[in-house]
Amino acid sequence: GHPALHHLSANSFLLHISLSFNMVAISKGAMVASQPPLATDEENLETDPFVNQSRKLNATPAASSSSSTGLGENPVFWLFMLFIASVTMTVGNKYVMKAWGDFANTLTLAQNGTAVLYLAISKHMGFLEMKPIDSQQWKVFAATAFFLTMQIFTSLKALPYVAIATVVVFRNMCTVIIAITDYCFFGNKFNRMQMASLGMTTVGMLVYAGQDINFDLVGYLWLVGNSVATIANTFWNKVFITKYTKELKIQTSYGVSLIQQLETLPIVFVLAAANNEGGAYTAYQPLDMAAKLTILATCAGGVLIGIAYPKCFSLLSGTSVVVASTANKAVSILIGMYLFGTRLSSMQVLGLSICIGGSLWYAMEGKRKK
Repeated sequence: GHPALHHLSANSFLLHISLSFNMVAISKGAMVASQPPLATDEENLETDPFVNQSRKLNATPAASSSSSTGLGENPVFWLFMLFIASVTMTVGNKYVMKAWGDFANTLTLAQNGTAVLYLAISKHMGFLEMKPIDSQQWKVFAATAFFLTMQIFTSLKALPYVAIATVVVFRNMCTVIIAITDYCFFGNKFNRMQMASLGMTTVGMLVYAGQDINFDLVGYLWLVGNSVATIANTFWNKVFITKYTKELKIQTSYGVSLIQQLETLPIVFVLAAANNEGGAYTAYQPLDMAAKLTILATCAGGVLIGIAYPKCFSLLSGTSVVVASTANKAVSILIGMYLFGTRLSSMQVLGLSICIGGSLWYAMEGKRKK
């Protein structure tokens, strides 16, 4: 995404979404518990957002009140909001990049800037808890900001060249590499079912990539770069964000996210200047209304997905949210095929199904293990 993406990525916020999430997401499988809120890419958001925090920490003021009623506590409503945000970040970013593809960094400035405004205003209004920010925190999370920027940038650059399904497959493969690295260097143990699910994900990825009728070397190289940034960000966050938010309790996840998002802005600005994106507004003006509205929607979507994920986790079981997230990816792939005329061979569909199924199985086994 939001989409660490799944941008607030995608991902951002977390990156995460991102995206974070996203893409954080940016949070999601082995990457879910590694990063803090709000990504500009839906996929990154799965590795990114507030997903790794406790329900108490993630709950909004409304959620923490037992007397709250209505849509604010309706799980169906929040699953729908998660669906809207997820599809917006995944499909929306691709749509924008096909129309405005020379200005990936300008788009990231707009999305991350929106995230910073949301976090800063929410902190000022007392909606989000943040502890004092000192110079050491700025130094520690500068590396995360760099990785996050690279996640979002490479994801956006890849989107015009590859199918959304290809992005999903690469992100699932990141889960496998992260799990293997976790096992080899961090002593994390896996049961047989988890190992089988990782093997299934790998087989699905190999089948899909080996039969990719839409193969584009440039797109694949950008996704390789995105994978490297995602994996590096995951383990940097595994060490430092866990230390700062859970062990030492020096900063909350919201404070970490604000630091990261702010630190991405000068990095992205330099990238925009190096890429001669000074003509972004001139190129923006002749865009059709659909493209202009989609740009705005992705800015709002990054924030929404960072709110919807933790809300869903506070109202539903973790397994239910993982299943919903997987369903959202499937729908995004179908919508992408319709909007962009993407065609997949029968072997690609088989590989994609195996890959997504393995990733879902791994995530559910991880929940069961806990």
